[in-house]
Amino acid sequence: MNDTEKILSRFGVQGKRSRGQNFLIDENILAQIAGLASIGPEDYLLEIGPGTGSLTKYLVKSARKVFAVEIERQLAEILRRTVPAENLEIIEADILRFDFNKLKIPDQKLKVVSNLPYNISTQVIFQLLETPGIFSELFLTLQKEVAERIVAHPRTRAYGILSVICQVHSEPEIILRIGPEAFRPRPKVHSALVRFKVLERNRFPILDYAVFKKVVKACFGQRRKMIINSLAGSGLNLEKENIAQLLDQAGIRKESRAEEIELERLVKLSNIYCEEMKTNAGTAGS
Repeated sequence: MNDTEKILSRFGVQGKRSRGQNFLIDENILAQIAGLASIGPEDYLLEIGPGTGSLTKYLVKSARKVFAVEIERQLAEILRRTVPAENLEIIEADILRFDFNKLKIPDQKLKVVSNLPYNISTQVIFQLLETPGIFSELFLTLQKEVAERIVAHPRTRAYGILSVICQVHSEPEIILRIGPEAFRPRPKVHSALVRFKVLERNRFPILDYAVFKKVVKACFGQRRKMIINSLAGSGLNLEKENIAQLLDQAGIRKESRAEEIELERLVKLSNIYCEEMKTNAGTAGS
């Protein structure tokens, strides 16, 4: 029994399935994660869901400061006892309602290093990537299936909304694969550590990000259909004739399926649609 397992046993902590909790206990893997994050003495870090501090204790060794956001008061109290470090600030909060701007450091961006709760991982990733100007890199332990969707390329089954949103904001790559035996309770799935190099600006210029997300969701809403039929059945309020024209302008074949369309063309389609909506609004108002 290693130190992390002893702490779990001592405090009677068991991962809650309702929160997607699986505590990472393998000390070699924990050390690897901290090493792969290349933490320096000037780095400010954010850890989401630190639990009992199995990863936290490695992060505070090298970082200037670690912000640890934990929703459960019991775990926050255990963390204070197990990792009594001066450079650790424990924040009791729901990460899905947390304002990351509160952590903004003048002239410096934060790294995120976390073993994310499985059931909120996608929501948290969107939240992190869609908060501009705060983060430089994310190192997130995720379910392997989610990790593979994040890094997926067009013309693969894994390519979808998650791939598109992550890749428009960052350069993601899988840098470590982790078996279920590294966790307690032991999950039924494998995991992976994904590094996101957050881009200074979106990979391609987007006229209206909310419109872009709307168009992407419309494209993948019925992904097995031809794209012209998917968009006709979505909430974009366009006739097939108009959709065909927009697709042609974006260089997308109307017979394509969403999973075949490259990121650049999805951005182009959303920008063209955005301009079309502005034109229509101007015409209606005149």
